[in-house]
Amino acid sequence: MPLRWRNTRPAKLNPRANARSDSSLERRRGGVTGGYWTRLGRGLLITLRVIATVTVLVGGCSGLFVLAREIGPLTREWFLVRSVSVNGLHHVTRKEVIGRLALKPDTALYSINPTWLAERIKTHPWIKDATVVLKPLHEIHIDIVEREPAVVVRTLAENLLTDAEGVLLARLGSSDDPTLPILSGVDGKRLAQGRAEDRRPVQVGAALARMVGQTTGGRPDINVGNLNNLVVEVQGVTFQFSESSMNQQWSRFLKMRPALRDVAFDGEGARANEIDLRFADRVIVRGRG
Repeated sequence: MPLRWRNTRPAKLNPRANARSDSSLERRRGGVTGGYWTRLGRGLLITLRVIATVTVLVGGCSGLFVLAREIGPLTREWFLVRSVSVNGLHHVTRKEVIGRLALKPDTALYSINPTWLAERIKTHPWIKDATVVLKPLHEIHIDIVEREPAVVVRTLAENLLTDAEGVLLARLGSSDDPTLPILSGVDGKRLAQGRAEDRRPVQVGAALARMVGQTTGGRPDINVGNLNNLVVEVQGVTFQFSESSMNQQWSRFLKMRPALRDVAFDGEGARANEIDLRFADRVIVRGRG
């Protein structure tokens, strides 16, 4: 079969088709370019919104500061401290407590730290504890726990008044309080410094005086210069204790007391007027020689 060659004719140009093709290409190109500018515009818009929000916030804060500065004196006036109530006073005066607060006349209630005020109040030697409560809108309420005088410490220079913990409450000079036991053998200068080791003899003496005085009556006079040989004189009888086991020693004496007929707390000095309790399981009774 003879081969036939076909002549391929070029496609006829269609102006409308070409226009549609060019238009589609331009849309695709424009779509890519338009997406970039759209994202850029949105980013700029968000940035402008953030800047505007920050500006408003800064302006608002500045306005609040100005407002607070202007109305500050007015609000302070609303909370000024106008009254101070104090409970639990016996030896300390209200004026002394107010003085320890050290408050300025224009002090506002909201500017006060109750804990700090309580610590200031407790610097007074007679005050053992203090509780401060702020009561709206103008009141400070204070509850005081005072220290109780327990013994008179007799030194070469003067008499000192202390509580049972050995805290120095007052210097009595040559004055005395006959309702309280007497302690001797204490260094007054060291006691005034308030160290724990210097207050220890007073604490021991106060506890011993309370224990003995409840049974014998009278006014105990105790020498605490040597804690291993505490000498108690009361109602004409002299006792000797050691600090390590005072309670057991006194209990042993009380059990044996019915049998000690020569011991009488009459203040006149009975035949048996010295009782040594320092030794375990023994009560040594000595009469006047």
